[in-house]
Order: sequence, then structure tokens, then C-alpha cells
Amino acid sequence: MGMYTKKVEEALGLKEKNNNEFYGEYKGYELTLYVTQQGFEGYLNFYSSQSIRREAINIFINTVNKSITTANESPFGIHFITNGFTFKSSMEKLIGKLDAVVNYLSQNNIPGIGCCMDCGKESQYLETVKLNDVYVTLDNECSLKLSSQVEEEKKEFDEKPNNYLKGTLGALIGVGIACVAWVILYFLGFLSMIIAILAVFLGNYFYVKLGGKANNVKTIIVAALSLVGLLLTCLFVYLYFAEIFMITENITSMTPFEYIMNDSEMKSAFTHDMIMNAVFTVIGVVIQYSSTKKKDQNNQLRISK
Repeated sequence: MGMYTKKVEEALGLKEKNNNEFYGEYKGYELTLYVTQQGFEGYLNFYSSQSIRREAINIFINTVNKSITTANESPFGIHFITNGFTFKSSMEKLIGKLDAVVNYLSQNNIPGIGCCMDCGKESQYLETVKLNDVYVTLDNECSLKLSSQVEEEKKEFDEKPNNYLKGTLGALIGVGIACVAWVILYFLGFLSMIIAILAVFLGNYFYVKLGGKANNVKTIIVAALSLVGLLLTCLFVYLYFAEIFMITENITSMTPFEYIMNDSEMKSAFTHDMIMNAVFTVIGVVIQYSSTKKKDQNNQLRISK
């Protein structure tokens, strides 16, 4: 999307900091902007009360075209996402919304560039840092305070006890619940592969709930237990039905598994269900990992200069 860099810089007066990441002043207010495949995601910084931020959100959402637009409060102003069918329409939509918000802010004398976004004080000792995904201007005191908070959160996470055994037990409970649900649905005549995704989410939930730390080891343990648990559940259900059929047909010359492999219809269904369980488990792991990573990024402060 490098082809849009010049258009963003010209239209908004921002400078590209990293690939598709822009920062600068927009009509007196601090703006961080990311160009996405669908449109734009960004942060408009200003120092105000919560009621002002909420009104700014309402203005942003309802100006120009409120479809495919979301906005919420950020620690230093508002965070927004707005999309369009083309880059041009997205840009026009974004500019219209930003203009409406900054006009409202300026009319109400809301401080922007030139003051600390954390305390609102004007100071000659201001510096711009990157806090998580947003560039923000702070005075020295507030910057040191946030840096200290980052270190404290990191230390607290590092010192948090991590019980792999209890975490694994929790994951087993979560995956077990999902496996039972899989069996019940199967006997009711439904085969919902969403259960595979549910197994991953429940495994993650109970892993942390029982004392495991939310790290990459958790992801590996939950993924392995979910995959093995669901595949074994599927196998045992098919072996059960194979046993029933063998008794009905008075077959004693083969094992239930051999019966499955020798019956083309049953083999096809079994293979399909095993593959679908594996695929949807992987999908569940990817969704859960992405969701957890984004949540951690939002909740844990990361500061850089």
C-alpha cells in the first residue's frame, strides 16, 4: 500500500513513521493513522473530559456516512476505524469526519498540540513517545510515570506464578466439556465443527483460570489437547458405531477399526470428520491466539521513543 503514502501525506499533512503508519498534526490536534486493506484506523489525541470525548465519538460516527465506522474512547482522545469501497471514498469519508470532530473541539477550546495529553499542562519539556499503537506527546513527568508503570506491569507479569500442571488440568477440563458437547450433538444428528473452535476457547479459559500463565506454552498445550481430544472423540464415536454394526451383522473376523476402513461409506465419513475436526481446531487456535495477542497489546502498556 506504499502507493497511498503520498496521498495520505498530502491530504492530511502527516508523515510516514513506519510502513503504512503515519503521525503528525491535523488542524491543531495530534493524529496517528494506519492505512489498512479496508480503510483507516487511527487515534486523535486531545485533553478533555469524558463527556467531550463521548460527544467527539458521536460526531465522528454520525458525520458523512456512519456505515462501516466504529469509534471509542482512548486514554488520550478517541480511537476510530472507518472503511470504504475505494481508497478515495475512504479518504473523503475520513477527512469529513475528522474535520467535524476538530471543529467541535476547537469551538469548545479543547487543548491539542502544545500540551501534555496526559495531564493537559502546557510545557516546554514535551516529548513524543509511542504508547502501544498511538503516538502521544507528554511532558517529562508524565512520560516518566508511564515508563515506570510499564516496568511495573512487566515485572508483575514476570513474577506471576505459573503452574503448568494446574493449567494443563484446566485445559483438559475445557477440552473435555467441548468433547462431550461434540458427542451429544453427533448423537442428536448434528455435526457442528464450531465445537472444535469452542474446545480451544474453553481450553484457554480454564488453563488460565486454574493457574496457568497466558504465554506461548499455553497456546501449544491447549492446541495439542484440543486436537488430540477431538480426534480421539471422533475415533471413539465411529468405533462405537462400527461395533454396533458388527454385532448386528454378526461379524467377528475384524476389529471395529478394520470395519471402518473396509466400509467405503463409513471410511469416507470418518476421514471427512477427522479432517474437519483438525482444520477447525487449527482455525480456533489462530483465532484465539490473535484475539489474546490483541487483548494483551491493548491491556499491557508498551512505550517507545
